[in-house]
Amino acid sequence: MQLSEMNPTRPWPLPAAPWIMSQQWRDLTFIHYAMEPGVLSPFIPRGLELDTYQEQAWLSVVVLRVHHLRMRFMPPIPSMLDFNQINLRTYVRSCEGKPGVYFLRIGATSRLAVFGASTVMHLPFVHVDLQIDPMHSEMHPSRHPSVQHVDCRFSDRTTLQFHTMLDSSSFPANANPLTKWLTERYCQYSDALRPDPLQAQDTASSKLLITDIQHPPWSVQTVKVTMEQNSLLQPDGILLPSSPHLATYTDKLQAYVWWQRPVRA
Repeated sequence: MQLSEMNPTRPWPLPAAPWIMSQQWRDLTFIHYAMEPGVLSPFIPRGLELDTYQEQAWLSVVVLRVHHLRMRFMPPIPSMLDFNQINLRTYVRSCEGKPGVYFLRIGATSRLAVFGASTVMHLPFVHVDLQIDPMHSEMHPSRHPSVQHVDCRFSDRTTLQFHTMLDSSSFPANANPLTKWLTERYCQYSDALRPDPLQAQDTASSKLLITDIQHPPWSVQTVKVTMEQNSLLQPDGILLPSSPHLATYTDKLQAYVWWQRPVRA
């Protein structure tokens, strides 16, 4: 299958240049929070604006396993670039009009991935201790077989602990207006002058970069989340509710990434 045929719902054509990296995302849990735009706007660089859904900004915590990460024309290196990852992201648009994601923080268990992404792609990667433990019925007979437990600890002592249980069968994300809005994102933005949005910096200038991404349409299942600890953004003055407004799970997705380029003014 040609990459252009992978997703007929993609809202703009693929770049003319070839992709540079592929990776498979597995066991993705999305925990979504609706909030007032003014809470997140201080972290958004000049040249980007918050994208809103029914006048609400959204912050998403995404926990996943990255598998088979490889650069173009290179085979995957077994286990070296398989790692766990956590993303804190919000939703933005640039002057190009393309809806994308903007990462406030990314944690990975691979120090190689942290070094490469933070150095080359100007993304806010840091090393993190992150355990994603599926609890199957044969391992935990007293638990439902569709339970997953997550334990995440950053070096600044912020933590995230929760477990989930599947709450629906799988359905196309495009079938629901909100899940479509949250997932139909085929680019990510970063600021080369402000790679860590959570650090206090001068926001009078920015050097915005856009990275195109291609993947098949999302299929999701809603999940129930029992939150045990969540202090991820407390040092930044953001207290997240004990219960998310929406949470979903996706088993697997293949993604292709292009080289970043400057946002066209």
